[in-house]
Amino acid sequence: MIIGGSTHFFVFLLVAIILLCSSIKTVNATCYASEKQALMDFKKDLEDPFGRLSSWIHDVDCCKWEGVVCSNRSGRVIQLHLQRPVPEIHVVGDEEESPLSGKISHSLQNLTHLRYLDLSLNDFSGIPIPSFFGSLRSLRYLNLSRAGFQGMVPYQLGNLSSLRTLSIGGNPSDLQVDNLQWLVGLSNLEHLDMSRVNLSTASNWLEVINIIPSLVEIHLRYYQLDLISHHLDRDTFVFHANFSSLTVLDLSENFFGHLIPRWIFGLTALTSLDLSWNSFEGPLPRDLWNLTSLEHLDLSWNQLNGSLPDELVNLNNLISLNLGRSRFEGFLDGIWNWSSLTSLDLSFNNFSTFLPSQLSTLTALISLDLSLNQFRGSIPSSIANISNLQRLDLYDNNLSSSLPSEVFTSKDLITLDAGSNHFNGPIPSAVGNCTKLEFLWLNDNALSGSIPSNLGRCTQLKELWLNDNALSGSIRFRKMYPARTPFAK
Repeated sequence: MIIGGSTHFFVFLLVAIILLCSSIKTVNATCYASEKQALMDFKKDLEDPFGRLSSWIHDVDCCKWEGVVCSNRSGRVIQLHLQRPVPEIHVVGDEEESPLSGKISHSLQNLTHLRYLDLSLNDFSGIPIPSFFGSLRSLRYLNLSRAGFQGMVPYQLGNLSSLRTLSIGGNPSDLQVDNLQWLVGLSNLEHLDMSRVNLSTASNWLEVINIIPSLVEIHLRYYQLDLISHHLDRDTFVFHANFSSLTVLDLSENFFGHLIPRWIFGLTALTSLDLSWNSFEGPLPRDLWNLTSLEHLDLSWNQLNGSLPDELVNLNNLISLNLGRSRFEGFLDGIWNWSSLTSLDLSFNNFSTFLPSQLSTLTALISLDLSLNQFRGSIPSSIANISNLQRLDLYDNNLSSSLPSEVFTSKDLITLDAGSNHFNGPIPSAVGNCTKLEFLWLNDNALSGSIPSNLGRCTQLKELWLNDNALSGSIRFRKMYPARTPFAK
């Protein structure tokens, strides 16, 4: 009897525990009165002409307010999503024109469990970033980018030791930092974005950031970053990077001198590197490349020259490569083996080689830009193997022969620019299969014959340039966007 009674007792206890746990999971606690009042005081100091915070009223639980997220268990406010929403399609007068403005109330300090705060893309009209943000010790995510803040970034942000993401990028000259030593306090920081913050006097930026081994992403785009501390001799400077976890590095639109910093080539975990719009010169180094994980590389808008090193060609994981607006030349044999590449930009260089049949091995390509070079010969018919191509730019080269119908194999083709070459013969009737075409430029060639009548199927065309050829005929479109459409000379 005792055994049987014990068994029933334990069964009853187990059922009670299951019911208790399930009830805990389903309870949605209401928000604290003090935190609701803090949010009401915060709203009172804001200007919200478009009524984005219209749901913030006393008669409604603040956990149900727009942009407010509470803990289901405690009812504490843990997240504020107050960034200006930007619609995918621009509509004048829509939410894209509805920023919050005004002042930031100190009442936010009463949200002691706040983990996530996003005020990005608003317009706070030049007020400084509130220093009391540094007292929100539970914060793990803080995004104030492009929100109209100005002045010195408060060093009190260094008190946010739980912070994982810090994004305070703005417009040029709006925000300044004269010393980044406070970043050392952010020992758990993973994502840092200070793009367009004036760091020109923060001479210790590199050494300080190097002390934070948890960093996964660094975005320091555009603002007068210097390569090393001013007190060090550039000719003898040796830097040992400690970025073992770093996967994304964006140092574009800065000035680091004429040579790419050597330490960058040793970041073996790096998957994305953007060094565009700097002042780098000369050939790429040939003995430093340990970027074995790299997937995205942008070196465009520099003054780099010479041939591409084999070490670059061996980056087999590349998905996108942008070498546009440089002075590279020579052969490209190895590039055509990148089967994972979806975007390749070699525009505005000095390549004068033939387009090889191996071009067809780039089967994943979506965008290919070879414009403003000196490529010669014909387009290989094997280009048909690039079946997902959406953009093909061959403008201003020395390409000749006829325009192969295989160019129009991809039904996803949106843009084709083959203008200012030496193509001859007719326009292939296969052009009518590309019903998604929006831009077609075939001007300034030696094309002849009649304009294909089925070009009228391309009802999405916004621009059509066929001038400066020897074409004849007319086109009837069932639908045509207002656009510049010079058909024939």
